[in-house]
Amino acid sequence: MNKWGYGGYAEQYDMRGLIKVGTGEVMVHDIFGPLPEFMRKAEVIFCDPPCSQGNLQSFYTKADKELLNFFKGFQKRLFECIDEIKPKEVFIELFKSNRDAFMVELLKRFKNVDISASTYYHKASNVCWIAHGYNEPNRALDLHGLDEQDAIEKICANGTECIGDLCMGRGLVGFYANKVGRQFVGTELNENRLAVLLRRIETGKL
Repeated sequence: MNKWGYGGYAEQYDMRGLIKVGTGEVMVHDIFGPLPEFMRKAEVIFCDPPCSQGNLQSFYTKADKELLNFFKGFQKRLFECIDEIKPKEVFIELFKSNRDAFMVELLKRFKNVDISASTYYHKASNVCWIAHGYNEPNRALDLHGLDEQDAIEKICANGTECIGDLCMGRGLVGFYANKVGRQFVGTELNENRLAVLLRRIETGKL
């Protein structure tokens, strides 16, 4: 039995197939499977992907899935999905372990790539960055110094296009998009983590 239940909310919802929740649509899905058609609605992408082999293995373990031993393959697949979606802009949360490799991939795809120093869980010692790739100059967005959660809230409040997340986790993107009435789409490997988003939207609380 999976000991990482994330509150056990998955038992309260039907987690099969396409799930419509609030202003969005989500699905339990392994990124290595074919891209679900509904994800092509995303005109903007925000993603906080696994940042290392150990991190990737941890996510698969917590989802009761077979461990993967090819982090570079995950990186490649993530950008294949982004290329299929063809968003106007992409935000990716980065860490020291994957920052350089992901910046190279963003620079291949966008004329402009900004990177902002950030934190997560509102702790100064939890250092990360948020990279933003875009082609049109008017898409620039100042995220410098914002914690991950505050940055996501600002991103979701700063547009009307459908926003997508390929590693939705517990759903900060979906929560804040729904809060401002913005359409969102997302996939997540772990049904227990994704069910937290359903609960958050139902209660209106993080």
